[in-house]
Amino acid sequence: MSERVELPTRPDAGSLPPWTLALLAAVGGAFGSAARAAVQAGFESAGWPVWGAHLAVNVVGATTIGVLFARLSARDAHGMPLGIPHGLRRREHLLGAGFLGGFTTVSGFAWDVVDLVQGGDPASASLMIGVNALVGIAACAAGYRLAIHVVPQVSDPDAVR
Repeated sequence: MSERVELPTRPDAGSLPPWTLALLAAVGGAFGSAARAAVQAGFESAGWPVWGAHLAVNVVGATTIGVLFARLSARDAHGMPLGIPHGLRRREHLLGAGFLGGFTTVSGFAWDVVDLVQGGDPASASLMIGVNALVGIAACAAGYRLAIHVVPQVSDPDAVR
């Protein structure tokens, strides 16, 4: 069993009121939703199916959240994530929960699946579920692995205990 690792609270990070984090997530979400709408409009104007836009934003978003987590996380000597330090919570909420939460679309994906089932195509619905889940998880892992090779290890002994 591994030892539990505690992330330190930096004195300069200050306390983050929940309303601040919620506001950052809301602002990021507004921009992420607008970006998703632009991708969907682009797909529609090109005559491509809307489900393709949903898959595209989900895969790009999953890759990007992997990169973001690698960039924000403190890591141990083996490269394993220890969590996001307190001082980076603003970025996590603005970019992760906010922008990427608004950019990706579980509801659009869910509607695509329901639409396929109601249209009498459960095989395509099953394929869409599998592709979204497996490709999304693989994309997140790939984004993390890609970024971890670019981001230097945390060398400050006070940053990771």
